[in-house]
Amino acid sequence: MPPSPSVDPIARCLPEELTIYAVGDLASQCRAWLDQDDAAAAPPADLILQAGAVAQVDGAGVQLLIALSNSLAERGRRLDLQGPTPLLRQALARLGAQALLAPAAEGEAIR
Repeated sequence: MPPSPSVDPIARCLPEELTIYAVGDLASQCRAWLDQDDAAAAPPADLILQAGAVAQVDGAGVQLLIALSNSLAERGRRLDLQGPTPLLRQALARLGAQALLAPAAEGEAIR
């Protein structure tokens, strides 16, 4: 299901490093994005993450993206990874999370 035309998605950029060394800070940012949007009076928006700068990724980074996608799905929202680098695509595929490359249907969690 496409996003509601009356709600503009939230756009953010992923950092170059999506590894265990960086996910702590990124997880804090993600919680802040979710909390900020939850507190807004407007309807919830999907989250677009520009992924074209990711140069390093490991299992912890993929795990964070899965957790973020699932948190959004619980809120009736979607994660949309735009322009993922070949490295990120490969990491998602290797860890069975290639479903993150296509926006999930509203309310659908990634397993």
